[in-house]
Amino acid sequence: MTAVVGGGAAGIAAAKALVEAGLPVLGVERAASLGGLWRLDDDTASYEGLRLNTSKPRTEFSDFPMPAEWPDYPTRAQMLEYLRSYADRFGVGEHFRFGTTLESARRIGGRTGDGWELELTGPGGPYRETVEHLVVANGHNHEPLLPEPPYPGTFTGTASHAHDYVTPADLAGRRVLVVGTGNSAMDIAAELADHASAVLLSARRGVWVLPKRLLGRPSDQLNGALAALLPWRVRQVVSQAVLRVADRKPAGPRLPAPRRGVLQDHPTLSDSVPRLIAEGRVLARQGIARLDGSRVHFADGRVDEVDHIVWCTGYRAVTPFLDAATAPDPASMLLYRHVFPIGDDTISYVGLMQSTGSALPVVEAQGRLVAAVRAGTHRLPDPGTARRIAAAELDAARDRWGQRRPHMRIDVDQYLRVMDRELRASPSRALAGRRILVTGAAGTFGRAMSARFTALGARVVGLDIARPGDSDIPIIACDITSQESVDAAVTEAAALLGGIDLLVNNAGRGGPAPAELAPGEEVEAQLRLNLLGAWRVTATVMPHLVRTRGRVVFVASRMAVLPLPLAAAYGVSKRALAAYADALRLEVGTHVGVTTVYPSMVRSPIHDSTRQAGLSLDAVSRPEPVEGVVDAIVRAVTARRAPRDVATTVRGRVEMMVGRHAPSLADRLVRRTVAARVAAGDFANAPLAAGMVSRHRS
Repeated sequence: MTAVVGGGAAGIAAAKALVEAGLPVLGVERAASLGGLWRLDDDTASYEGLRLNTSKPRTEFSDFPMPAEWPDYPTRAQMLEYLRSYADRFGVGEHFRFGTTLESARRIGGRTGDGWELELTGPGGPYRETVEHLVVANGHNHEPLLPEPPYPGTFTGTASHAHDYVTPADLAGRRVLVVGTGNSAMDIAAELADHASAVLLSARRGVWVLPKRLLGRPSDQLNGALAALLPWRVRQVVSQAVLRVADRKPAGPRLPAPRRGVLQDHPTLSDSVPRLIAEGRVLARQGIARLDGSRVHFADGRVDEVDHIVWCTGYRAVTPFLDAATAPDPASMLLYRHVFPIGDDTISYVGLMQSTGSALPVVEAQGRLVAAVRAGTHRLPDPGTARRIAAAELDAARDRWGQRRPHMRIDVDQYLRVMDRELRASPSRALAGRRILVTGAAGTFGRAMSARFTALGARVVGLDIARPGDSDIPIIACDITSQESVDAAVTEAAALLGGIDLLVNNAGRGGPAPAELAPGEEVEAQLRLNLLGAWRVTATVMPHLVRTRGRVVFVASRMAVLPLPLAAAYGVSKRALAAYADALRLEVGTHVGVTTVYPSMVRSPIHDSTRQAGLSLDAVSRPEPVEGVVDAIVRAVTARRAPRDVATTVRGRVEMMVGRHAPSLADRLVRRTVAARVAAGDFANAPLAAGMVSRHRS
């Protein structure tokens, strides 16, 4: 059993990763619900006007996009909704005990490796549990940090910490001094400008106040784009140059100029504070020199009367349930990848860091690392190697950020790249917990896909016209050309899986059907199955996919973009299927990822009827292995964002490009191939090709 302490973003991400790895989880949360600091409660640091300071694409979890209609920087209420929806989607909440406080966690026998004894207080009173591993994800925004040592003198007004701030109405009509230059200080000062009789903002040091948008995009996306290409020192030069060019702050007073580079401190975002300072509605002040009754003396000699001070001076990282030997100072521990104490894999920390960007992608990666270690699919390096790696990262952090909490500092883009490489090096269960429905599950592609999905941790149910006796997954007999059959089968599949996250439309039918001949039963059968059947199943499954923010994959064909003669029904149906996918994407793409995959020819029974008619494609299209097609589909469904169109080979990408952007050239290449086959007599015994053969010979 693994215990996860904390029901905020870090605890939710850790529990989700552990659940997906098939590991038993005990979540402990002292509040009545999940959400952490985004809950508006007495024990959180949240306030009514709180908003994200990182944009949606840079914040969201990799497998759960935020709604497209939300603003670039969502509100506190939206973030709370997002985290709870994420927890519901992955079944995290059922593993948590709410209203439960971890009073203490002690090693069993006092030795590393023997597990932990937890003393808990729940709704029914105190009790104990034993677990093998402890995940500390309690956050570090609980215990307010006040200036140390305190400023000289005595203040006779009232004071509070940002932790206690909820709405500006509480300080209406008062002269308020906001101390600090972080995001909370900026938000609170801006909110108070319309309520307090005067607002002063004390900045002990200069700070970069970034606009929320640069060059028409959220400002954090500029640095994110550069991070993939440049080291941070070069990125800093580029970012500062862009800021100078884009600086349109109004003339007037400003906060002190920063002494360090823009990427050497936690980012502070505000569009309103620089304008309010320039307008005189927020008064910029230097650091406090001393307090004198109701007056505050500042470092430049200025003195102001103040009624109330709001200390926006941060928080102290604490783990009150751990003894000093385990965590003497959580903010100063040397941790491997900011997660594991050196030489100890019985305890881990998720979210104990200060990131240059959003915490959500970071805690997601940290949760995956913990789950991989707990599941035995990833092995931590030996203590000596782990210590060298952690010490090198600490040295780099000190070089960049100085002595301001260097043990906790991470560059989000660099960290995620490192974690991605580390986790890729171990066996993957990239689809762990995903609930997948596959049509045509008894066929060549269906069997191969289902086996791979299952190996990657997914739960798979198939649909097919008949239920085979040798299938490794449950297959529901279903005629996808019948709406009644589809309705019943999808209902049964959703009940078996407990919901549907991914639909793979793989069912298909091929066969000879020249375009010059009137459509017969074969043409109608291919259109009913390849197009209308996929449409019917997709429409029936769609409510499940919208609810789970899922994905749908259509297995089309290279013939959808590079048509071949004598197989018109197949090419037309697959091209129509791709067009349907494009239309569907425009309708549901805000909530459901839509991908079309274009395999070439794979040796399978679907080509038997074509061969029997003397119209084999063997000399026209180069066969590819079925595993390559499955690889492409897995890459598509595990990508952070659903790709639009996926070719399964390099040759396929070239053929698709030619077919779409140089159709006349594609036609000439196909005609040349067909002429060569006619000249070689390949269609001599094919009645369906007689017309084409005679025209080529005349």
